[in-house]
Order: sequence, then structure tokens, then C-alpha cells
Amino acid sequence: MARQQSSKSILMVEPTHFESNVQAINDNTFMNKPEESIDVHKMGVEEFTRYYDALVEKGVKVKLFQPRGDGIETPDCLFPNNWFSTHSVEEMSNVDGVSGGKNTLVLYPMCHPNRRLERRANIIEYLKSRHADLEVIDLSHYENENKFLEGTGSFVLDRVNKNAYICISQRSNKELAKEWCDKLGYNLISFESLDSNDKIVYHTNVIMAIGSKIAVICLDSIPNQQERELVQSTLSKTHTIIDISKDQVNNFCGNVIEVQNEKGDQFLVCSKSSFDAFTDSQKEIITKNCNGGFITREIPTIQSVGGGGIRCMIAELN
Repeated sequence: MARQQSSKSILMVEPTHFESNVQAINDNTFMNKPEESIDVHKMGVEEFTRYYDALVEKGVKVKLFQPRGDGIETPDCLFPNNWFSTHSVEEMSNVDGVSGGKNTLVLYPMCHPNRRLERRANIIEYLKSRHADLEVIDLSHYENENKFLEGTGSFVLDRVNKNAYICISQRSNKELAKEWCDKLGYNLISFESLDSNDKIVYHTNVIMAIGSKIAVICLDSIPNQQERELVQSTLSKTHTIIDISKDQVNNFCGNVIEVQNEKGDQFLVCSKSSFDAFTDSQKEIITKNCNGGFITREIPTIQSVGGGGIRCMIAELN
């Protein structure tokens, strides 16, 4: 079987103790302190549930975890893509598609201590049970050295062509990224990215997304011309580029993801704010290249208080 960019099966974690994560707010410029009058947790759960229902309605296979009552306070647990990733045999084979790879699970070193608690034993047990021949690469020990690499938040992966894009930040260590690429057989493309306030972008997946045929990216966020041209030229060889502005990044246009249902229909999953911020011509390109169209719901509380969008809420199962 050929490599697939998007997944037919995903994992989501219902938010518990959802609130502004005081440990993460210093380097996540998308986070905002909530108004005291609103029930942040209730609104976050309602937004999560509406999106979960929308994905299931379209035939996307979703493994749902609801870590209620375990006594572990994890305000960001609804963003599981940061602490693990999975990789199929086909993806792990060499560039020519020759078999020999194994199904692989990677566990990542997380920057903030309360996010490390998201690696719940029952979720890891489930991930390990999916394949008998699973190889586990556990990088979490690098937390002891204050080196961090936060999954497919740090990386945006072209799984078909095995290119790993990463903007370097406190949460995305270049040395660890190189080690990851060596272990998984990827080509590393690293760069610096700045947001609309000229602050370092903490996660690559807020400015970039790669589907089967399209690549969404804010090229203007890459100040170094050589790095910008390398990213653009590499992407353009295999994908139609949708270049978004920094204002569109602020509306989470970069934080989108392509998924498939069991019939193989491809959908671009994006929040209502990002859908509204895409131009008509950009939407036309997306619908031409994703035959299922968009799956869109409003998640304003999750975006504003949690500082993450729908892409962060989805962990692919390969």
C-alpha cells in the first residue's frame, strides 16, 4: 500500500479542568485570559463535543478518551497531538517504498510540567495495543535536559515525501528534530517563524498545514529569505501552495488538518474563524483538492483560552 498523507482514524481527548494554562501562556501568544463571568470549562467541553459529533457524522473514525475523575489536572489534555505521534509501516519504509519498516509510536518531551501529565497510562496502553509489531521511540527523557519537541505541533509532516518542517522555538529543539529525522528517515527542513508581533512562533502547526495535494503556509512569517525560498520550493514540487497572511494565522487558518472517512473522502477540518478568514479563491482551491469539502465548527473558547485550534485537537492514528 502506498503512503497516505491523511488519516482515516484519529484520536481525541475530551477536555478536563479546561482553563487558561498558566504554565503555557508565556510562550503561546494565541492564549488569552478569559473573562471572569464565563464558565470556561463548560464552554470548552461544549465546543469540543460539537466538533467531535461533526467529525463522526462525516464518517471519520474517532477514538475518544474521556479522562474524567482521575484526579490529574491537565487543562490542555484536549491537544494530544503534542505528546505522541504514530507512523505506519508504509511511512516507515524507505523512500523507494520498499518494505522493512515497522509501525511506530513516538512519545515526546513536553516543555511545561502539567502537559507531561497528559501522557496517561491508559492512552499509551491503547496506542501500544494497536499493532503487535510496534516500535516505540520514547524521547520524553529529554525533559530532564530541558530539551523539548512537541509532536505534530513542532513538526508539520509531509508523510508521503518524508519531509519534516519545523520552526525552531523553545518547544521545538533543532538537535532533537535532527535525531527524530534520523530515526524515522525524514529530511529535516528547519526555519525561524515570527508572528504578527515579531515573536517566535512556538509551534509550526499554527502557520502551516500539509494535505494530500495542498499546503497551507504563511511564507511571510519566515524572515530569512533563504529559509523561506527553501520551504516554498520544496513544497511547490509536490503541492499547490495556499499562502496565508499573518492576520489569517491569527484566525487559525494555519491550524487546519486533512482527514479521511472510511470511504476515503478527504475533508479539510478547520474552525469557523479560519473558514471565514480564508479568501474565496483559497476556499475554491481547497474544495477542488479535498473532495469532501470542509468540516467546520465554532471553537472560540478553545482557541482564545487554550491557544490551540482544531488541528491541535486531532492526533492521527496510522
